[in-house]
Amino acid sequence: MKRIFCALLALVTAIFASSCSQASTPVAADEGSAKLLVHFLDVGQGDSILLESDDEFVLIDGGERDCGDQVLRYIEDRGADELKYMIATHPHADHIGGLRPVVNGIEVENFITKSADCDTYSWTKLLRAVENNHVNTIEAQADDTYSFGSAELTVLAPLSVYPEDYNNASIVVMVTCGSIRFLLTGDAGRESEYEMLDRGEELSADVLKCGHHGSSDSTSDRFLKAVNPSFAVVSCGADNDYGHPHRETVQKLKTLGCPLLRTDETGTITAYTDGTHLRFSAENADLSVYTYTVGDTKNDTSALGYIGNKNSGYFHYSDCDGAQSMKEKNKVFFDNREDAVDAGYTPCPNCQP
Repeated sequence: MKRIFCALLALVTAIFASSCSQASTPVAADEGSAKLLVHFLDVGQGDSILLESDDEFVLIDGGERDCGDQVLRYIEDRGADELKYMIATHPHADHIGGLRPVVNGIEVENFITKSADCDTYSWTKLLRAVENNHVNTIEAQADDTYSFGSAELTVLAPLSVYPEDYNNASIVVMVTCGSIRFLLTGDAGRESEYEMLDRGEELSADVLKCGHHGSSDSTSDRFLKAVNPSFAVVSCGADNDYGHPHRETVQKLKTLGCPLLRTDETGTITAYTDGTHLRFSAENADLSVYTYTVGDTKNDTSALGYIGNKNSGYFHYSDCDGAQSMKEKNKVFFDNREDAVDAGYTPCPNCQP
């Protein structure tokens, strides 16, 4: 009898503990309460992002050619029988190579891209597949907004023509659900980032998909300060030949206090939100510690460092060309902008720290 009583007591205690644990979990802790899911697919050294809201789906890029079948299976496993939108950010094969099997394997209602003077195998075959499947093609333009389910996406870039620079010609979109925002940047580099800043775009976001797989030629200090993300995501392959994400990007995110989630370390990453709360899960890692609620304290962007030039009297963000070309003997370092100004230094007119 004593053993039975102890077993019953243990069972009741476990049930009570479980219910308490569930009660303290954020609202968007599972798919049932999430209005938007953002899947950062593990496609090795490439990019592919699946957006999902109220049974409507958007695919942004598809990784390399040999990833196409994998991406298609993932979409179908999510219960999709069509894509409302497919976005090809730019013609590089590590972003669009896998889209052709998707176009051929599932109904795609709209194909959004930018025209490019490119005759590579992956790009030409993709455009032919889009035409053969009678997919409606849309030329992306800044400020265009598209709705899907309870979410919407707005095109922010490119703002200029980059005929020989496909990275800076990348389509950049802001995805919004309620008060939660995801900034997805393709391979956009500093030139594109500065154009968005100079145009006065509202770039603040809760999650930043770092441009160009975390390369140092993207995620500039000035841009990162404006976005001020609570989380950053990098899509890259394990031990890739490019060293992505670059040390400079990893360090500045660390300085900002922004957690970096990487597909090469965790596999596919999924963000869930109900428009107010945000959490993450991953294929090969426990990301339950990463949660966010609108109103939580954001990062202190003043933590981003500044470099002054003793000769010119200007101070710069650390990744400004002026700082990069500066001789070591002329450098003076400041922990924050106020210290630089108080020391008599003038903001660089190019990086505008």
